[in-house]
Amino acid sequence: MLPNDPAEVRSAFLRWTRGDEAAADFLAEIAAIARLADDIVDNGENRQRNVCWLLVRTLTHLPLNPFFISHAATLAPLINSVIVQWQLSDEWRSSRDALKRQFGFVMREAVGSIVTATAAIVGGYDHAKTATEDFFELCHAGSRETVEEWIRN
Repeated sequence: MLPNDPAEVRSAFLRWTRGDEAAADFLAEIAAIARLADDIVDNGENRQRNVCWLLVRTLTHLPLNPFFISHAATLAPLINSVIVQWQLSDEWRSSRDALKRQFGFVMREAVGSIVTATAAIVGGYDHAKTATEDFFELCHAGSRETVEEWIRN
């Protein structure tokens, strides 16, 4: 999960995109879209408002982002893959198959692969690896949630 401090998040987006403002804005949109989708699924509060915000972001903001426009052929299949993994993650959470539950626990965070791809587009393999490690440290390293805890929640 991204930190709560907007300045810290923006700084990370700019690191991962080597200062490319449009790419950083793209990551900000993806983060907001992922958060809204998760909120809609996880709780009923403000569902109508959140759906409208989600639609605005996906149908008006994202398609006009210059980075997304330039790299849509690469990013769209990746985004589709992330959505598939997110859906399967939720389905596999309650599977009788322990391996599916473990994979589901990891796949729920597939949105991070968009950071990796964006970093690769702007800076190549080595930058993508560095950005992915930074993303992990910022968003996941402090979590001690287990597969079993995730399944219960």
